Amino acid sequence: MKIRIVMSALLLTANFVCHAQAVPTAESPLMSSSLGPNLPSLDGVVHYALSASEIVQYGYYGPGDVSHSTDLSGDIAYTSKSTVRPFGLLFAGGVILANQSGQGTSTFWNLSASQGYITRHWAFNISDSFSFLPQSPTTGISGIAGIGDIGAFPIDSPTTGPAGGILTTSGDRIGNTLTGSVERQIASNTSISGSGSWSILHYLDDNAEQGLDNTQITGIVSLNQRLDARSSASLSAVYSDYYFTGPNSGPDEPNFTTRGINLSYSRVLSRSFSANISAGPQWVSSSNGLLIPSAINVAVSAGLSYGYRNTHASVTYSRGVNNGSGVIPGALSDGISGAVGHTWGRNWLASLSAAYTHTAGLTQVLNGDSLVSTNEVFDTVYGGGQVTRRIGTHFSGYVSYTAQNQSNNNANLLATPFNVLNGTSQTFGVGITFSPRSTNLGQF
Repeated sequence: MKIRIVMSALLLTANFVCHAQAVPTAESPLMSSSLGPNLPSLDGVVHYALSASEIVQYGYYGPGDVSHSTDLSGDIAYTSKSTVRPFGLLFAGGVILANQSGQGTSTFWNLSASQGYITRHWAFNISDSFSFLPQSPTTGISGIAGIGDIGAFPIDSPTTGPAGGILTTSGDRIGNTLTGSVERQIASNTSISGSGSWSILHYLDDNAEQGLDNTQITGIVSLNQRLDARSSASLSAVYSDYYFTGPNSGPDEPNFTTRGINLSYSRVLSRSFSANISAGPQWVSSSNGLLIPSAINVAVSAGLSYGYRNTHASVTYSRGVNNGSGVIPGALSDGISGAVGHTWGRNWLASLSAAYTHTAGLTQVLNGDSLVSTNEVFDTVYGGGQVTRRIGTHFSGYVSYTAQNQSNNNANLLATPFNVLNGTSQTFGVGITFSPRSTNLGQF
């Protein structure tokens, strides 16, 4: 269980920011260092875990379909002790060995790295988050249901990157986000900052129905102000470009741009609670105003987190334009998610996570020979729970359950890609994890 807690802190502090929703928060390296409740300290060592699990899925590849697989997975995390050049690295991956014909063997890989450099008045950071997945991510660090990593908290997984969103059941895909940021302190409580990111979603299957490749480029400039010991505020200008490429792109998938101004506020409410909110107008324009008309939306990002002794919990809400998850060429999404984890003594850990997203396509669609204003709409909900029990000095066992449901309004409109989940599926997992104590580098 120690590996899960330490990797959670790594994920939270490494600032692997993905701008898929184009609703950034305003916290910056200089201003957010003292915010957040009771974060565990990082000891500058390597932590790793190896797991083997058996997974059974109902309804995932079609109504009434039952599939099962054996999964072998592992993760490793490293964080440096340096406060001047902080570095973090996380890897999680494995292989899925299908036990029935038709599905075959697949793999999944997630790698995140972040390098910072902090001086008296400057803070620099560069980070990259990469994922290779055979399906849309849902719960846990890896995004693969049933492999035993729901216990990581807080969770920052591929679900927050370009591969997340509308659920698809098959098709190998690469998601990658490269981010760079710089901040300059211009007064004791004031700083200016800027960041840029480049994100891609690329399907490796050349089947034209498999997915829609896309690229996003985002730039942000912010003025940050610390109001008091517990509060900070920021005013940000955000600009994003979205491009669609690959065999499934064409004149019906126009490129589009979003511009926004966000006012953000964050506050530590107590030793256990912290909250943040960012909101502002978001303008949308495209290379084809007939298919994607110009519009003004409201972009919002808000979160509340709790941490005290053996319990950690969080809830977040976001609204904004995104890449359409490789299913539709751009979307406006409203999403809410939550997670809670609790430990009992040294031997028991229970975790829950859930999310709901309402996604409406930006592109007007064809109904016969005419364009209609009703856009494609997807309602996606998924959640999972896991109970972990220590069974030895280095071993633990777990059982997990994940359910997901997705519906859409496309019956009389354009046909959706064949790999889009439609209906309900359930995943049961049971496994064992080997997680030795931390080992200092050079002392293996």
